Amino acid sequence: MKKAGIKGKFLIAAAVAMMLTGCGQTSESTGESTQEDTQPVNVQEETAGESEADVEEGEGQTADADTPGKKMTYITCITPQQSGYISMENIVKMYQEQVNPNFSMDIQYIADKPAYLQKIKTLVASNETPDMFNLDTDPYAIKLLDQGIVVDLNETMDKYGLKDVFLPAPLGWGTAKDGRQIAMPIDFSIEVFWYNKKMFEEADVTIPTTHAEFLDACEKLKNAGFTPISVSGKDNWQILRYLLMVTYRYGENDFLYDLAQGKQKMDSEIGREAAAFVQELGTKYFQSGFASTDYTGASNYFTGGNAAMHYIGTWDLPFMQDDQLSDDMKGNIGYFLLPTVDEGEPVGKSNFISNSTMPIAFGADKFDAETERFIEFYANHISEATNGLAFSPAVNGTLPNETELTKAIYEDMQNSTGSIKLFDIELDPATNELIGKEVVSLALGDITVEEFCSRVDASVAENAAAYFAE
Repeated sequence: MKKAGIKGKFLIAAAVAMMLTGCGQTSESTGESTQEDTQPVNVQEETAGESEADVEEGEGQTADADTPGKKMTYITCITPQQSGYISMENIVKMYQEQVNPNFSMDIQYIADKPAYLQKIKTLVASNETPDMFNLDTDPYAIKLLDQGIVVDLNETMDKYGLKDVFLPAPLGWGTAKDGRQIAMPIDFSIEVFWYNKKMFEEADVTIPTTHAEFLDACEKLKNAGFTPISVSGKDNWQILRYLLMVTYRYGENDFLYDLAQGKQKMDSEIGREAAAFVQELGTKYFQSGFASTDYTGASNYFTGGNAAMHYIGTWDLPFMQDDQLSDDMKGNIGYFLLPTVDEGEPVGKSNFISNSTMPIAFGADKFDAETERFIEFYANHISEATNGLAFSPAVNGTLPNETELTKAIYEDMQNSTGSIKLFDIELDPATNELIGKEVVSLALGDITVEEFCSRVDASVAENAAAYFAE
């Protein structure tokens, strides 16, 4: 792993903002973004005064002043404070210094993910697709790929051997079900269970490896006087993750793919078991008042020593480090990966949900040889660009810091085998909205497992066909 790099020290604000698909601060993660900034940033103009240390990774390369000019537009919902924005600035500067001084990039930040998505859809409809933009591998992305509006990056990646550069999980975050490469990873995050070591010890609980062991651990913790789990019901994707923990293990991503298309039912053996799992956790083991707890509240409840477990991604790693904890919590936080099926081999074998900050797609209209050259450079220098900011998506990449907790997570990341797809990305918008509300009611015990399953299936039947046919 590398330690030398380009940009500054690890920024807590950058890491915290890098949530889920990592586009600003969204209603699915931390609440609405308050920053408004749609003005382009010409990175070429910002290279003056760059220190010698900042370019020492240039490996003796010098840019060719005679190289033809290229100006690219990158529209992003990644805030200027996030590592994904900063690392792109780093990459562009390096590319200008080492490859093409006549290259420039206008980075246009659109605050708030819904506003960003609407902007992209407006530009696409007007035949003004940007050179680069952030794109999840959702149904809309598949449509853009099918229509030739964005580039399938497989040919470029095969041409330059770039698939071996990236770890499978972050690369897979930008890969469609059929293997087409929609987008390129920016960084790497995994989601884990953080746990309070003292509470586990006092309750005589060992790290659970199966669903049954997990429920048993919750019961022991509760009997010992501890709140087993802290979760945000306002950010309902957190509860949806518990649903996914079961559907994925028994049905891999195919269960969710088929459910979204109406080819699978939530009212099935797997779906009912997943719903029952959520309801048992919600009615017995989530903290009191979880339905009205927001993202920050759930995090603080755990790090403040009030709950034994909290499921969240490594974008919250800064808050788990000793320098951010009270004295009684220092050295008291560990983590474990997803529990698996109680008997036999799971169908879904990945042991953590992994993702990248909303990855980068490339518009087809202006995609040319210089774009390919930039992509090759990006892939081979992303570790340098993310150093001190985030976990790199590359094999043997850089770390945000060198604590023992960080290094342990990094070692698990090297065992990534692919991406677990998410309810809040794969479902049609109407069903996505419905399942987010109903899963909270399910966890509260306000509706039955059967009611939850039938409502999800009814929404898919009503909305999926028309949405996916658009």
